Amino acid sequence: MENNTEQLLLRISELEKEISRLHTQIKKERYGLVWLDVPEGFEKETEDKIPMLEEVTGNAITNADGKPTHIIIEGDNYHALTCLNYTHQGKIDVIYIDPPYNTGNDGFTYKDKRVLKEFPDGSPVPREHPLRHSYWLSFMSKRLLLAKNLLSEKGVIFISIDDNEQANCKLLCDMIFGESNFVANIVRRNKAGAGHDSKDISIEYDYMLLYAKSKNKIKLNKAPVDVEKDAKYRYADDFVSYRGKYYLRDLDYKGSYSPSLDYPITLPNGKTIYAGGKLGKPNTWRWSREKYEWGIQNGFIVIDEQKEKIFIKQYQFVDNKDKIRTRYIPYRAEVSFLNSEGSQELNNIIRQTIFSYPKPTSLIEYAEKLASSKDSIILDFFAGSGTTLHATMKLNAEDGGRRQCILVQRKEGDKNICESVTYERNKRVILGYENQKGRHVEGLGNSLKYYRTAFVGKKNSRAKSDRAKIQLSQKAGCLLAIAANTLYEIVTTKHYQVFSDGKGNYTGVYFSCKDDGVEAFAHELESLRDSGAGGNVAAYFLCDDLKAKIADLQGVALKQIPEQILAVYRNINGL
Repeated sequence: MENNTEQLLLRISELEKEISRLHTQIKKERYGLVWLDVPEGFEKETEDKIPMLEEVTGNAITNADGKPTHIIIEGDNYHALTCLNYTHQGKIDVIYIDPPYNTGNDGFTYKDKRVLKEFPDGSPVPREHPLRHSYWLSFMSKRLLLAKNLLSEKGVIFISIDDNEQANCKLLCDMIFGESNFVANIVRRNKAGAGHDSKDISIEYDYMLLYAKSKNKIKLNKAPVDVEKDAKYRYADDFVSYRGKYYLRDLDYKGSYSPSLDYPITLPNGKTIYAGGKLGKPNTWRWSREKYEWGIQNGFIVIDEQKEKIFIKQYQFVDNKDKIRTRYIPYRAEVSFLNSEGSQELNNIIRQTIFSYPKPTSLIEYAEKLASSKDSIILDFFAGSGTTLHATMKLNAEDGGRRQCILVQRKEGDKNICESVTYERNKRVILGYENQKGRHVEGLGNSLKYYRTAFVGKKNSRAKSDRAKIQLSQKAGCLLAIAANTLYEIVTTKHYQVFSDGKGNYTGVYFSCKDDGVEAFAHELESLRDSGAGGNVAAYFLCDDLKAKIADLQGVALKQIPEQILAVYRNINGL
């Protein structure tokens, strides 16, 4: 007996050791995406410097139409996203991106820090490159991490992608946003008919991954049915101009039995009928007696005396209470938005040969209808031809929304795609243009601000002249203006700037540490406060000790410069 007990205890001890070993092994093992994280190289003039934004004032478009002012940023999206982390952290509601698919011939480039020197630095990554996927993942991971910080608590991100990186992108997003925040992989039919993508199978689809910042906090909209194209609405009556067409539904209901809905109906010929043919049979009418009488009086009922049947008219545009309605169905996870539509749209606005497969505005509208509200902020940091801004303005025009859109597109060498295509397309959409048939297309209105990324050295600002520091500080002021969405600079001096949103809200920035301009600054803010616009006036100071000089100024909110923007000002001034 003792031997058996000793053997049992020994076996238990061995099992405990094995379990402990397995636990240790499990902790060491990794499940998920692993790649060689290749350090990214940037241009020498940007290395070890702090990115900022400066406005290109000549590209501003201002319309006094009450519509939103949108933003285009020209520059590498890594630097632009860093700047937006100064100004828009936690503010973006919808991000849509169409990154390089990394096909081997789509022009995707990645400047490495000379990991493999036999491949030219910064040239398009060929399909046979041994680090092709590692390059793409290194490139995307940095940008998605910055993008995640920008999303509001109810924010979502859509990522267009194809088979080349879809699997890797899904795992990367699981890692960055969390597997639990995956919402859907929407399949998009991008072309009609057979292509030449494969020897065996024609590829007519790509994907749109959808992730949330926090899935349990998002509330996706539902898609309105296009009832005008629904073939079942085929009859018309005297109410067609208001109610639309209709189809017929049997008043006889074959669902669960309800005694209160089981009553006799007398036809015009004097014959009495019942639901299901006789009283008490487990059939009832869909409507109560009172509702049926209302339907007779208001033209919602059709009686077929010959067949002894009664029908309800189901109209396109009103419900069964004669109220204007919007009917909804859930969004489908498979959609059809063809690239050819996008090409046709773009070529109709601006003749270009750079973008072979621009996304159609209908795809972006689909995403925004699904995930945005009328006052959402939309971001696209792979803007390409600028489809996302075009789609946003179209949707605002359709539903009266005030969505604001921010685009980021790099210069692309000497071609400056951002200015010649992204900006030019949307400039024409705003102001109006002549299409390919020579017909004038009315502009959608809206306003637009254009910025470029710029850089401030981290330790060399002490050597700059006072004039250079003032000029740099004036450029940095647009960061605070963007953060407050007061994008219009109305006052500029060697000590301070004041920005407006055109609707009575103002942002003042005192960027000097000298006090000889504070009195004038205070007077400026008082004038704006007393102008009767009824908005908010906010004041920021680089040097806190100067705040006390206007602390008693009523109606002006003293605010702290966000830490990241403060770092820009400090480096400009050598503080």
